[in-house]
Amino acid sequence: MQIFLRIIKTAWYGFWRNGWLSLVAVFIMMQVLLLVGLFLNINTGVNTAIEKINERIDLAIFFQDYVPDSEILIFQSDIQRLDGIKSIQFISRDQALERYTASSQHDQGLLDMIGNDNSFFPTSLEIKLGNSNNIELVAQSIEKQDTNNIIAQTSLEKNKELINKLQKFNRLLIAGNLAVSSILLIIALLIIFNTIRITIFTRREELEIMKLVGATDWYIRWPFILEGVLYGIFGAILAFLLTLGAYQGLLLLLKNHYWSLQSLSSYIDFSNYFLLVRLFVFQLCFGVLVGSISSYLSTKRYLRI
Repeated sequence: MQIFLRIIKTAWYGFWRNGWLSLVAVFIMMQVLLLVGLFLNINTGVNTAIEKINERIDLAIFFQDYVPDSEILIFQSDIQRLDGIKSIQFISRDQALERYTASSQHDQGLLDMIGNDNSFFPTSLEIKLGNSNNIELVAQSIEKQDTNNIIAQTSLEKNKELINKLQKFNRLLIAGNLAVSSILLIIALLIIFNTIRITIFTRREELEIMKLVGATDWYIRWPFILEGVLYGIFGAILAFLLTLGAYQGLLLLLKNHYWSLQSLSSYIDFSNYFLLVRLFVFQLCFGVLVGSISSYLSTKRYLRI
């Protein structure tokens, strides 16, 4: 126990004795953890926004003009039990006209042309999906149920195009996340690696004396590894505080301007203690891991014991 406490004391003493060198290492670690944390949170936010958009995607089924509402309601009950369908809403011609009138208040010319004539709008069923990725399978199942050829068209192609764009954007985001995280990880490893290397060089005479008086290899090596851990701990604390302040400010500035940010504000909300703990634990573990690994590699490479 005394040996362990002495190693910790030596690491702490070395951390403070390096002064500006330790400050630079902590600052670089803080920048790396800040960027990684912000990038991962942006990734989380974008994924949440995509999920919200997916929830708004539905499949619209438009029917032939001659089909009576009663037959459409029967068809609705027939497809209600199909897999992948969350809910179905019947939209009559009058309801479609009311929707269009409400959404086109800015274009009085169109409103005057249509007037109260609901013949411009077909009767339809709006289908909410359990998973928007299954839109094509659901559409095929519905078309199989249409034995009387009462369906005029669906919104499948339009919605598929939107879903494909979202999926492509998500894949690009994941690839970018991996690339940026890898680059930042390498930078952090090199910074701590070279910091410990310089520390070893400045203390080379002291280390030689310790070896002559019988200090073991690991007794000499552990303070340097713990010193790297300290860089990670202090860097993680500073990065967490800056991330907290940055996101609170960003949400206050933007959440009232975009619906996606309004939906995200309940998720990326730092009054959520679980999210707070998860963010800090990630940054702390990442910092400690990077600091300890780079310190170990540096001692193994340059510590001649």
